[in-house]
Amino acid sequence: MKNRTKYILLVLIITALVLTVYNDRNELTGTSFDSDELKYAKRFFGIGILCVGLYLFNKNWRNLLIKIMIGTFSISLVLNLYIFPQIYESVQSNKKYAEYSEIKTCEEMEKRFLTDLKNEEIFYFQFGIGYDIELAKTLMEKYKIESIGMGCLIQPKMQCYNQLVNNYLKEKYNDGIIDY
Repeated sequence: MKNRTKYILLVLIITALVLTVYNDRNELTGTSFDSDELKYAKRFFGIGILCVGLYLFNKNWRNLLIKIMIGTFSISLVLNLYIFPQIYESVQSNKKYAEYSEIKTCEEMEKRFLTDLKNEEIFYFQFGIGYDIELAKTLMEKYKIESIGMGCLIQPKMQCYNQLVNNYLKEKYNDGIIDY
């Protein structure tokens, strides 16, 4: 096997493996879906590993096995790259949720809001059965406020934060979230 082919295979194997492990560990903990893409990526990766084993033991099929390994590891990498942005976004959102969940009182939430305002990273927590996509889009486009869906369970400390966001919008833009 040529050195260039070895390096290509090595890069494909390592990146596919790292992304597969990351996606697998964070998919069900960070999101609520079990994607078919990850299942297929794991299968292709497994086929590639099987071909590596066959490559070591069977000298007659080496050229064919190299092509199969490059193909299967490439497909595994592409599938992992396809689902990575969704999983990464969900993981980041869950980190923010965990960060704000540790805050116990409205006074602490007010301090956090002032810090967020200073850092220009304001959030709005949506409660209810459905996530209001239009509200999230409006908040992001007009005010650069990220909206986080919280589900049905209303949390008073998050409502305190939302009230501060609403007051801020009324003071600065003469516009409030309730107006939508």
